[in-house]
Amino acid sequence: METHSRHKEYSLIAAVIAGIALIFLNNTTNLALVVTLNILAISSILYSAFSVVRHADVLAHRFGEPYGSLILTLSIVLLEVSLISILMLSGSAGATLMRDTLYSIAMIVMAGLAGAAMLLGGWKYQNLYFNFKGINHYLISIIPLAVIVMVLPTALGGTYTMPQLVLIAFICLVLYIVFLVIQTKTHTKFFVYEDEDNDGHQHGKPSPHSNAWHFAFLVIHLIAVIGITKLNANQLEQLFIALNIPMMLKGTIVAMLTLSPEGLGAISSTLRNQTQRSMNLLLGSVVSTISLTVPIVVLISAFTGQQLILGLDIPNIILLVGTLMICQVSLTSGKTNTHNGAAHLALFIIYIMLLF
Repeated sequence: METHSRHKEYSLIAAVIAGIALIFLNNTTNLALVVTLNILAISSILYSAFSVVRHADVLAHRFGEPYGSLILTLSIVLLEVSLISILMLSGSAGATLMRDTLYSIAMIVMAGLAGAAMLLGGWKYQNLYFNFKGINHYLISIIPLAVIVMVLPTALGGTYTMPQLVLIAFICLVLYIVFLVIQTKTHTKFFVYEDEDNDGHQHGKPSPHSNAWHFAFLVIHLIAVIGITKLNANQLEQLFIALNIPMMLKGTIVAMLTLSPEGLGAISSTLRNQTQRSMNLLLGSVVSTISLTVPIVVLISAFTGQQLILGLDIPNIILLVGTLMICQVSLTSGKTNTHNGAAHLALFIIYIMLLF
């Protein structure tokens, strides 16, 4: 047994340095300095985000599936919701930020990360196995959420009225509560594949610390991410204006910042032949993100009066529907391989193409 912890919290030092720099240089308009500050802030955010995952990973290993993946997923969703909320409250968010972020997360996860996981895992193990019953329940939640939040509004002029938004937020929240009951209470076995969680692989570094210690530092690192994001909101906005970056890329950047550690965890799990855990992380993040982001952002919109545009344009609707269809085909048999991964990645490449 280890006599000292291998869990070092150096990312907190990076967060402090980034915070001090952003406080003292927040009003600069020098482009080189703005770029430097954004690089410093994003590096600090990612460093702290990986620390969140590191602590969540230890808790995940101790609690087992599906609770372990749920801890990590909710941690990442909290990051994503915090990023959007801070940008909205600071006035740096456009009317389409939530839509662009949710769409980006859906495409990055279901087409990009899932495709990469299946391609790399299939290359290593030929066939990957998981419990298709759990995957079905993820898709049962994702499909109506995606249609209600991002597809239907297009036919209604791009958005809903405020009373309709409140109803949509309520539906998202209730659907998520029902899903959580299924995942953690009544049908837990659907989200576990044999003895995958006890196959001898460590999810996180061994640690002599208690669950409370890891949970406390998980929260501390979350606060660091939220704080740096708020301090950098002005510089990020200046960078977008100076470089004339399309607004949809703003949502993509928010999505990539929050999903990068979770994506690494999912692909790493697949390479350890833990496909069920990988899918729990990936698809769980889509369900949680849409279900929890919409109610919070609608609440902020109601209090601030900010407009929300939810409907995607037709090309992106077609791509989203195609991605949902390929997930339905490739993830509901309980077995997948490199061919499935290549098909998902083909759609992801088109998603990237349409951003420019």
